[in-house]
Amino acid sequence: MVDVSGHGVATALQTATFKMMLDNVLLTGEQIEAGTLQVINQRIMHYLYEGSFIALLYFEFDLKAAVLKLISAGITLFLSAKPQECSLVPIAGCYLGIIEDPDIETVTIPLKAGEIYCMMSDGASDLLELCGIRKQGSFTEYEDWLKQLAESPERNDDFSVICIEVLPENKGKILLDVKNEGDLIHAQVAMSEFLEQNTPGHATTLEVACNEAMNNGFYASGRVRIKARRIGDKLIIRVKDNGPGFNVARVNVQLEEGQYEKEFEELLESEGGRGILLMRLFCDKVIYNAKGNDVLMIKKI
Repeated sequence: MVDVSGHGVATALQTATFKMMLDNVLLTGEQIEAGTLQVINQRIMHYLYEGSFIALLYFEFDLKAAVLKLISAGITLFLSAKPQECSLVPIAGCYLGIIEDPDIETVTIPLKAGEIYCMMSDGASDLLELCGIRKQGSFTEYEDWLKQLAESPERNDDFSVICIEVLPENKGKILLDVKNEGDLIHAQVAMSEFLEQNTPGHATTLEVACNEAMNNGFYASGRVRIKARRIGDKLIIRVKDNGPGFNVARVNVQLEEGQYEKEFEELLESEGGRGILLMRLFCDKVIYNAKGNDVLMIKKI
């Protein structure tokens, strides 16, 4: 994360120049270290106007080693949100572009599943210190809280934040193949656990929608394949069966304006209609293929 003082075209060009110097190191396969930034600092001083400087926070997530490496050069705070606490963590480091041999600090901290890290510019951390830290219940709540702060009237500087959540291994994806009643029971349990891990606030209603899709598909064809994945703030669940499908045009996923009562009655009367209705109610988007034997359910969490 880089923040060059100033504004306008000149600052944009200085930022691009600094990024190019970082990229030249990374593209060779070398790692960024404090010494690397010392060398870049000496070079970038030739491109900065008098009085200009660069604030930087360089970070690497090594998920195999379960560590986070941070190198600070001017951006001296980041947000660490753990299940039991949330705080701004200080890290020392001098701005780049001011002196030839600035102090640059490298810190390595252990990572654990369930932790959230927010790397931010000075404008964001200053506003957090002014308004106070509030622990949130989920990754999405942290995003929403920071977006609200970005629109605060007290804001008087650039507000840039990168949020990263450390998820348990395989938490974000599930694959199931249902061929018999026993598989169906196992799939229902696995989906319940998956939903509870990824979106506890919506788990109950989404479980109903998923079970309806699985049951409809299984009893229509005897085999169902389920894929569920979390991508950012969305859950994407796909249920496909080997059956003949149904008339998708008649049971259109997108409710037409003014047709709610009519479609509600038609769905309740049709075979499998209750499940389709519940999927619509509990998901943000429901998309069927043309044949009607493959459904995609999307929910923002």
